Amino acid sequence: MKILYLHQHFQKKVGATRSYEFSKYFLQRGHDVTLITGTGKSEQTEEGMEVLSTETKYDQKMSKTRRIAAFGHFMIGSFWKGLTCRKIDVIYATSTPLTVGLIGLLLSKVKRVPLVFEVRDVWPDVPIALGYITNPLLIQMLTRMEKMIYNGASEIIALSPAMKRMIVAKDVAAEKITVVENVANNELVANIEVKPCKDKSLQRWIANRFVVVHPGTMGEVNGLQHLLTVASNMKKNAKIGFLLIGEGSEKAALQEQVTAMELENVKIVDAMQKEAVFSVMKQCDIGAMSVKNERILWDNSANKFFDFLAVGLPVVLNYQGWQHEVLQESGAGRGFLYHDIAGYCEFLQNIAENEQDYRQAQVASKSLSERYDVTLLSERVASLLEKMIERKK
Repeated sequence: MKILYLHQHFQKKVGATRSYEFSKYFLQRGHDVTLITGTGKSEQTEEGMEVLSTETKYDQKMSKTRRIAAFGHFMIGSFWKGLTCRKIDVIYATSTPLTVGLIGLLLSKVKRVPLVFEVRDVWPDVPIALGYITNPLLIQMLTRMEKMIYNGASEIIALSPAMKRMIVAKDVAAEKITVVENVANNELVANIEVKPCKDKSLQRWIANRFVVVHPGTMGEVNGLQHLLTVASNMKKNAKIGFLLIGEGSEKAALQEQVTAMELENVKIVDAMQKEAVFSVMKQCDIGAMSVKNERILWDNSANKFFDFLAVGLPVVLNYQGWQHEVLQESGAGRGFLYHDIAGYCEFLQNIAENEQDYRQAQVASKSLSERYDVTLLSERVASLLEKMIERKK
């Protein structure tokens, strides 16, 4: 089977590497994979995957106009590159943005092959709810595009049960949708050796602290002001520290607030390669998931949640939803409503001081990671593709 994989924001070593892990597994199963992306350069990976890049410039810090231009650049470039790919059996398109699904649909029509559409965020619902898209004509156009992609896809993969419910509510048949959450890379984590941080000041800061870590994007939707508020409320407990790793549009503002609020219990550092992040995380004590105070963001399936589980870190959320339910049932952590700062702080205080409770939560977190193991979920997707192609014959 030859798979044409479309992912505008494909990464191998930083951030969300789901597409890379899936592709490697498909190759191990004896399939061919060609992946079209907007990042990096075109290459042949050491595993044998052909990567075709449109070399689209994109950054979270770009203005709305420049980001729209980037989406357009990738749409045109990826479509033409897709046309050059021969003997394709299936197209696997992963959002966001929604326009990736449109390219997948157009190529599936031209190539006369099935489309599998993976929904990482339900667009355009999320940007509409957040107020990023307000033009009625644009909303109508995007809603029609979304419906067209769902109707044209042979299979839909949703990254959380809540996302599936949202898609079903749009009159899409439930049997067409498979839930495949983000992945916990247990094998990678097991093979990573804990090394002292290259940043000596960071290593000294971590030492003798109970560290709450948030790796990843520092954008508006991440609501990291919430974490600074928690840190401010816990200033008197010097033992508990808050570590933010990454980049994003809000990073500079967060750094300014840390200085202005005199938060010595907060450390903000630059993005690192995934292996280095895991090494740091293994020296931390609890993982923090944070989003802006918007109900629609509860349904996320962010990769850092599963990274925490793979490391065996208990997890604390500033929202409710399906992740909160999973953590509560397993004993691996807890979620709080955004404004329940007191409850959030009390939870951290208690788990930092009660070693037995903390160890139980650690065990529960690592056990939960097996449910989302990368090999298990890669096999689920590979089997879905293989059965779909077999039915077509």
